[in-house]
Amino acid sequence: MIDKLPLAEKTNIQNWAFEDLVLKDILGMTPYTALYEANIHTTDNQIILIDGKIIQAKVPEGIIVDADVSEESVTATNKLIDLNRQKVNSKLRIVVPENHAVKDAISIVVVAKERSLVHQTEMVLEAGASFDMVENYICNYQFNANIVSRFKIGENAKLKLSTLSDMADLAVVYHHKYAEIANDGVLDTTNFVINNTDLVFEDFTYLTGRGAEADVKTVSIASGGQKQNITVRTENVADHTVGNIVNYGIVKDEAHLAFNGIGKIQKASKASDNQQETRLLNLSKNAEAVANPFLLIDEGDITAGHAASIGQLDEEQLYYLMSRGMSRAEAGKMIVSGFLAPFVDALDDEMMREALAARIEAKLG
Repeated sequence: MIDKLPLAEKTNIQNWAFEDLVLKDILGMTPYTALYEANIHTTDNQIILIDGKIIQAKVPEGIIVDADVSEESVTATNKLIDLNRQKVNSKLRIVVPENHAVKDAISIVVVAKERSLVHQTEMVLEAGASFDMVENYICNYQFNANIVSRFKIGENAKLKLSTLSDMADLAVVYHHKYAEIANDGVLDTTNFVINNTDLVFEDFTYLTGRGAEADVKTVSIASGGQKQNITVRTENVADHTVGNIVNYGIVKDEAHLAFNGIGKIQKASKASDNQQETRLLNLSKNAEAVANPFLLIDEGDITAGHAASIGQLDEEQLYYLMSRGMSRAEAGKMIVSGFLAPFVDALDDEMMREALAARIEAKLG
């Protein structure tokens, strides 16, 4: 039993069921059944892994796709990352060569079909490269998942990244993302934490090069008895760097959702900027929403700030919509859907956008 999870201060999640990630077998499925059940269909510009085996890698010429993940990508900083390194059963490495611009978004689908998912992703964008990537993690049974992803963004390179997961009910998930951005590199990432699992999610970004920029957005809906603890951290390591965190969440029923936003500016990171915003909607008296903003600043010549709010549906907005003939439930659903719409609409993959919108609709009831 893992008795210490990497929780931020002031959170109170207890009794996580992460025991030992036993690998379970389920027989009688053909390789694509799991994909079809999750509304994922094979297309061009797509990489698919099932139980650690790359079964499709349709990518533009010059991009390297293999399972040769370096040990550096899984350096242990807590017990769960160490467990990932010990029991890894799925690996993916992607390298985009220097000055290689990929025009169309690449879809990465990682599936746990017959066993729990202990996965590592390593992505390298060499200097001047640009890449648009949508990654989707799928577990159709009560498999636990332990996912560690590392992204290296080279000088003047640009990565647009959307991360989704479709995990089965009653599963327990740990997902750790780690990005390093070199001089004038740019990261634009959106995390969609919209499933029915208990989850610890971390997104750590380090602006290690002068002029590096990161825009990290995370969207979550927690319902039922879910417990979700999400920590997003951006750290200005070099001067003239910009880090932005935007967290939006909805909590209902008897769920617990904690957002921990951490902005750190190291000494000598002059003329840098670190901002964060957290907005939470609590739709139930029995649900718990927690917003923990942290600013850790060791340099004087910077700008930084944070904003956090936890609220309920706006009664004036409800009244206006109801006066136009909607029921209270319909009006509430419209307001909540509009709360998340800008993040969903930014997805380039139309099929993924539609699937995500349907998932949000189902979560909201």
